[in-house]
Amino acid sequence: MTRTLSLIFMFLAYATIAHGRDIKLTIYDDGVACPGNCDAHVVLNNRDNGTRYAYRVGATRSAPQACILGQECEICFGEADTSCMVARYRGGGPPVGTFDFTPAFYQVNCAKVSIPAALRRQCGALDRAVRAFGYDTRVNCFAAPQNPKCVAVIAASSAAQKSDMPKRLACLSEGESAYNRSQVDAKERRALDCNYSELSLGGSGAKRWKLLLPAACRPGTSVDKFGLDCCSADERFAASNHPECAAFYPR
Repeated sequence: MTRTLSLIFMFLAYATIAHGRDIKLTIYDDGVACPGNCDAHVVLNNRDNGTRYAYRVGATRSAPQACILGQECEICFGEADTSCMVARYRGGGPPVGTFDFTPAFYQVNCAKVSIPAALRRQCGALDRAVRAFGYDTRVNCFAAPQNPKCVAVIAASSAAQKSDMPKRLACLSEGESAYNRSQVDAKERRALDCNYSELSLGGSGAKRWKLLLPAACRPGTSVDKFGLDCCSADERFAASNHPECAAFYPR
C-alpha cells in the first residue's frame, strides 16, 4: 500500500509540477462546464491573461495583449521564447501560474515532434503514469462497454445520469435559488450552475468538497466515485487522477 501511494504522489507530481519559471501544467475535465465541448484548449487565470506568458496572437511578449475568448492564444511555459506555442483559449479557471489543458489538447499535441520542452516533459509524465498504473493494459469500459467486466458499471453510470438529468434541467430552468427552496432533502440541492451538490458531501473532516453530480458529465463520460471529475476513454486523464476512474478501467 505504501509503495502504491508513493507511486501515485510521484506521478501526480510529475504531471503537475511547473517546468517553466512560473507555469504549472495540469489536465482537467469537469464535464458540461468544460467549454467548447472540452475540445483541445487551455484555460488560465485572468491575471495571467495579457502577460508575457499568455498573450494574443499578433502581439509580442514585450507588448502583450489579452487573449480573446475562443481564439488562439500564444502561451509560454517559461522565460525562453522557445517555451512558447499557440493554443485555443477558452477562458479562466485555475490558480495564477497554472495552465489547465483538456485531455483533447494532449491527444492533439503529445504526438507532435515540435512542441516546447515543458509540454514534452508533461506528455512523458502522463504516459509514464498510464504505464505505472496499468491503464494501457486495463479494460477501457468507455471504449468497450459490452465487455463482461464493464456491463454493470456502465449500466449503473448510465442509470445515475438518466435519473439526475431531469433534476439538473429543472434547476437550470427554475434557477438554483428557486429550485433549492423547493427541495426538502438538503442533499438534493444544487450549486455551481446546477452541476454540483450544494452541500459539501465528499471527503472527510476539514477536507470536504461539493460532489460533481452525474448529469454534469457529457454523454459518453461518467462522474467518478469520489464526485471530483468526469471520467472518459482518455487513459492519460484516468491515470493522472488515479484511482478516481479505476472502476471504469478494470484489470
